Amino acid sequence: MIKQFYVGAVVAFGMVGTAQAQVQVTCLTNAGHLTRQHEPLAKMFNEMQDEVEVIYAAPAQDYADTHLRLFRGSATNTLPDCAFQAFNQLPSMTRSLAARDQITDLRTLMDQEPQGWIEANYTDDMLKLGQVDGVQYGMPFNASVIQWYVNADLLERVGVDVADYPTDWNGVLQLAAQIDALGDDIEGMSFGIDQWGDDWPFQVLILQQGGQMLNDAGDTVAFDENDHHIEAMKLVRRIVENGGYNPETDLATQLTSFTEGKVGIYATSPASAKQIQERVGGNFDLRSVKFTVWNDAEGRLPTGGNAAIITTIDPVKAAAAWEYIKFLSGPEGQDITARNTGYLPTNVGSLADEYLGKYYAAEPYFATPSSQYNRAGAWSGYAGTQSEKIWRDQRAVIRSVMLGDIAPEDGAAQLVTIATDLMTR
Repeated sequence: MIKQFYVGAVVAFGMVGTAQAQVQVTCLTNAGHLTRQHEPLAKMFNEMQDEVEVIYAAPAQDYADTHLRLFRGSATNTLPDCAFQAFNQLPSMTRSLAARDQITDLRTLMDQEPQGWIEANYTDDMLKLGQVDGVQYGMPFNASVIQWYVNADLLERVGVDVADYPTDWNGVLQLAAQIDALGDDIEGMSFGIDQWGDDWPFQVLILQQGGQMLNDAGDTVAFDENDHHIEAMKLVRRIVENGGYNPETDLATQLTSFTEGKVGIYATSPASAKQIQERVGGNFDLRSVKFTVWNDAEGRLPTGGNAAIITTIDPVKAAAAWEYIKFLSGPEGQDITARNTGYLPTNVGSLADEYLGKYYAAEPYFATPSSQYNRAGAWSGYAGTQSEKIWRDQRAVIRSVMLGDIAPEDGAAQLVTIATDLMTR
């Protein structure tokens, strides 16, 4: 059963400022997001009104730790009032919380907003990122689809203008090879699928072909349909053989090499755009470019990021948490978040000139995420409790394929076996 809050709770919250004490709402996020995003937003929200005070619990280490802490909080009835859950982990978490009556159906709160409010703020596709089994458990807060970062100076050295950046994989790999040939201290590209902390970049390789990770029910592997898994493994080998990617270099060193001007093409989330810009400084002409897909008609990119969920059973606290979530996911909150990080804004109203519109026009480096709205697809999560182990085992296989120790066809088959066997545990 889903905990629902109706008009009575909202009315009660509306009286808080005059008839009751200030409502305090405790939220949970992870350490990587707390300082740059949540602390300034909470400070602004707390200062702009006096009915609600938002505080943050000690942060989780990462998305996986957030997931574990919420499961433990559910079992011990010590859940925070709201939390920010990764999209790929949302299904298993929300189904568990819903079974214990510990999560709010946000649609019951959204329907109390003025007519036209939903359409003015959110697209259907964006809202779907926070839905599980057709229920709006989460409100998308951060969203990211992978993009290319490029060193325009190195492109110029091989006679390519950023405006002519190739739109197909053959062209990207050919360009990377040209850059790689510039010298022993220069590498063509970095796309560290084999070292990533989760399977987001592997899912990129499947969805861009028009495939999907799992069936619609989410309980059966589907990334092997139409040999998508084999084509993905052939590509990861080509990234090394043709593109000049060096899998012997760890991710931190790859980032450093790129920001120092020694890598031509770098793939990662737009969430890193601000950090990368700060590290590059004036070292070279830094640009961002839409990511490459194989299937222009059906290709998608998994949407990383997280959704805000309400996990308190107190109707007044839930109504207060909703006010905060509306601010975070509203045009002003998304304007601030996009500028501070580079994330794709989840609110269409934030693209107006008074928010991000003029900013993106003046700063095209940060505008790339907004050009990929139509490519935002689902970041899937495996059924069961073995998602982390599935990826650890799959990542080792992908690395072996990259190094040439395993043939792409054999590696692809192993990826299916790993996921299928561990999903049943």
